[in-house]
Amino acid sequence: MTEHKGSTSLFAIFLLSLYSLFLFPYTIYRLFGGGSEETVVQPYVQGKQKKSAASRYLRKLFSKGNLVLLGLWVLWGLLLWYVQITSKDLKPFDPFEILGVDPGASTAEIKKAYRSMSLLYHPDKNPDKKAHAYFAEYITKAYQALTDEVARKNYEKYGHPDGQQAVDVGVALPTWLFTKDSRLAPLMLLGLVGVGILLPLGVVSWHMLNANRYAGPNGVMQETLSFYFHSKYSVKEAQSLVRIPETLVCAMEFITLPTPSEQSYGLEELRKLTLRNNGDLKDKPTFWKRRASVLKAHMLLLAHLDREHDNIPASLQADLRFVLTKTPLLLDEMMKIAVLPRPPAGYGWMTPALAIVEMMQCVSQALSISNRKPLSGGAAKAGAADGLAGLLQLPHIDGDAAKRLKKKRVSTLKELQDTAAAELPETLKAAGLDDAGVEEVTTFLKTLPTVHVRAECEVPGEDEIMEQDVVKCKLQLLVTRPAHNTPGFEAQAPQRGSSKAIRAFTPNNPIPHDEAWHIFLVDPTSNAVLSWSKVGLVEAEAVAFARPELAEDWERAAAAAEGADKKDGDRSRSKALATADKFISRYGNGVQRKEGGGGGADKDGGAGAGKDGAGGKDGGDEAESGQVVELVFAAPKAGKHELQVVVMSDSYVGCDRTIPLRIKVVPLTRAAQEGRDAKSLAKAKEWADSDADDSDEEAAARRQRRQKRKEAKEAAAAGEAAASDAGSAAGDSDEEDDDEDELNSDEYDSEESGELESGSEDEAEEAEPAKGKKPALPAAGGTGAKEPLKAVEVSDDEEDDD
Repeated sequence: MTEHKGSTSLFAIFLLSLYSLFLFPYTIYRLFGGGSEETVVQPYVQGKQKKSAASRYLRKLFSKGNLVLLGLWVLWGLLLWYVQITSKDLKPFDPFEILGVDPGASTAEIKKAYRSMSLLYHPDKNPDKKAHAYFAEYITKAYQALTDEVARKNYEKYGHPDGQQAVDVGVALPTWLFTKDSRLAPLMLLGLVGVGILLPLGVVSWHMLNANRYAGPNGVMQETLSFYFHSKYSVKEAQSLVRIPETLVCAMEFITLPTPSEQSYGLEELRKLTLRNNGDLKDKPTFWKRRASVLKAHMLLLAHLDREHDNIPASLQADLRFVLTKTPLLLDEMMKIAVLPRPPAGYGWMTPALAIVEMMQCVSQALSISNRKPLSGGAAKAGAADGLAGLLQLPHIDGDAAKRLKKKRVSTLKELQDTAAAELPETLKAAGLDDAGVEEVTTFLKTLPTVHVRAECEVPGEDEIMEQDVVKCKLQLLVTRPAHNTPGFEAQAPQRGSSKAIRAFTPNNPIPHDEAWHIFLVDPTSNAVLSWSKVGLVEAEAVAFARPELAEDWERAAAAAEGADKKDGDRSRSKALATADKFISRYGNGVQRKEGGGGGADKDGGAGAGKDGAGGKDGGDEAESGQVVELVFAAPKAGKHELQVVVMSDSYVGCDRTIPLRIKVVPLTRAAQEGRDAKSLAKAKEWADSDADDSDEEAAARRQRRQKRKEAKEAAAAGEAAASDAGSAAGDSDEEDDDEDELNSDEYDSEESGELESGSEDEAEEAEPAKGKKPALPAAGGTGAKEPLKAVEVSDDEEDDD
């Protein structure tokens, strides 16, 4: 008969298994993919962070996440210890182990062990009830199984001295759940089944049903992408920065944002706050007639850009964090739609793409759109930030502080950066900042990156760009910061080959994010994005920090190139290089020009690159090239095109760079295509010949052996001519016989195919001097009269044998 009862030991094993299924994946996630503190490099040191490396390491080691993980593992260890203790009841009946004797022990040894155990557990010696039960259930039965014949047979046949036992089915639940006086047992059983089985199944089912609603690595809803791509508020071809928020807030994530009645008072306060900072919205009734959730998201975004975080009601703070968390992800999806290739040329839209990056900058630094003036003239001034916007992105700097700084003759971000370190605190205090504000602004100025760029465009293997060609634009980048010279920065400097991201300094944004750079190849005349890439310049900053003299060399070379250009005048290049115009020729060595270093289109320190630039293809050390980024695009129509490479930061205003590029595309004609095909065939033949040829040393050895044999034959022929007047004719006959012997030989030049090998370059060189000689005629009546002999070449092995 089968008995069902609870088993505390099995229940402990069941709990340990479920707990391990959660703990092990979470540990892997924390160690290798989940801890933001372990995957981020912070390129700045604030006042509270200016501590020793040991203190920073201890603070990182004993972080909240690590302490939680440690507590979970301690609980797992205690549970494992409990399982080991309670699992003793699950061991099979083993009389030898119970008595403590070996399986081959004699009867005397068994009796001796039994008497020893009796002295410890016999009721007459030990009054403990547990000892009495153990003696009766285990020791006595073990002794009987090893001494009594019937008990031994039962043990050998059924594994127990009492014979066949009833099947004991243990349920992985505590024993107290099966007691008769337990009223909570059914409830506890339902709770365990619901939490341990039904709840995980429900979560997995819900996730599978909703997984199709999201797309891409950013986890954006499918409906959002549909709105951004094709709707009334979709991304437009000429959409400027001012219109970007209208499209941004039409995401399904914001449409489904709950707006309970408890937020009515908070929404009214938020409306007043929005009108106080954006008075022009009073005359826009369409702004206020939208869905409540969309309106709330838009007002929270505007409040963030106006730096009104402290004035936002507490009931809306959670929604503010949600909006700021989703905004960068949604802007990334808008960027992908803006640069999506569209017919007929197959290029993206330049104006909305650059405006989206500008919106990213505003969100990162909490900068109002009204202060971030849109770029005028397309990409002609892309990257040249407005001076006021550069100042207003600084923490604690508002319009009044900017006016006070202007009285100190500081009206742009560049002028504030050029202020002497000793005078900077006094200048900032004159603008109304306290000591904490001065320190934060100083940290911000030290964190601002400067990007150095070199560019080179070409079609691999070709000298010119033709229609329908795939053009490769190779960029080499370096990133420098004033913080690189800060004492103690080595401990947190980026390392080459590291997968860590660089954390942006965004004191006015409660949601931290990592630095990213958007690189565009655009055609301003057609509002087209030929190619786009989003990268993190960790490698570029690591190279610049490890070799600070590299950027200085680029600057000096740029200044020298600029001086040479003033003497040489305008120069042009007809090949498919992106450095053909006058501006790029100044930077033929690929170095950034110093600020105020003369005329030219790039006055913000941008840099072009030539093919022979330092650290380029002929630069030798790979580290000198910085971080390499390649942009691939299809060649436009035939003609001259004024393109631009735009490098924009998504975190800071005033750190962008623009490089003019001029390319010439020739028409795709039949003659040009045939010429390229012939050139390709010639290269393929050259490669095949180079693979078939031996090394230079072996070729030289062959030439020496041939020369020696030739000299030996000439000497032999000369001796025969001196001995007889008819030696010349005989010599000719002998030579012809030798040729026939070689022709009729059974040995082949190629051991694999059995075919004659073609002549090599060495043999062709030997045939050059014999061009002016008259070939010998075949002997009369010989086999050569019927068929002329052909030149036959032999392999090196045959020549050595000869």
